Amino acid sequence: MGDSRLAEKVARYGWYHTLDLGGGVVTRGMFDHRPAVDRYLLPADLSGMRCLDVGTMDGFWAFEMERRGAAEVVALDIDDPEALDWPAAQRAKVVKTLDETKGERFALATRALASSVRRELRSVYEIDTDLGQFDLVFCGDLFIHLKDPATAAERLLSVCGGSAIVANPVKRFRFAGGKPMAEFDGIDEFGWWLTNTAGLRRLLLAAGFNRVEAGREFLLPATSGGPWKGRRGVVRGWVT
Repeated sequence: MGDSRLAEKVARYGWYHTLDLGGGVVTRGMFDHRPAVDRYLLPADLSGMRCLDVGTMDGFWAFEMERRGAAEVVALDIDDPEALDWPAAQRAKVVKTLDETKGERFALATRALASSVRRELRSVYEIDTDLGQFDLVFCGDLFIHLKDPATAAERLLSVCGGSAIVANPVKRFRFAGGKPMAEFDGIDEFGWWLTNTAGLRRLLLAAGFNRVEAGREFLLPATSGGPWKGRRGVVRGWVT
């Protein structure tokens, strides 16, 4: 695909991820993870590993794992935006454009990058052992949008043969003193449980991960529309 033709196709969509598709074509994503990619506890070398990206959207993390040498990358998502865990108060009034076209965007990026990442349609709640075991499971910015993040963490563990990385918006609670805490919404935004990093770590331990490491928090503001949930926390849990 020629660079000019690719640029034309890219410009037809709004994008969630900022992706460098080569030839000077870069998507204008809602979030640009590139400056913060080293904060996500992702191993630099994934050679020979089988990896899973849960809630892939445009595929930034799936393509990044492939770039780092993964032998196989499976990317999970849901095409039907109505199948997401929308709060009832948000379902009718939220514009769902980014979710309606994510399959098309992922396919376009896959072709442009000549990627071998395989996209699989199922929710995090539907993850099961028929997918096989993965050396590394990655789940970015999804838990905040789930009614039941505890069950989601258990589903990640069910297919994890090595370690799992969960990144999520987090909040600092005054006087928490390092205790795991969460704030509940479900009304004002498409968000349910906003935890602190200690709460995110606790979720993985409660799911059955043997040990969990927490990275340092950092800011990842949206590139437009204000700093929506700009603070991020990252935890990595090991099966053994």
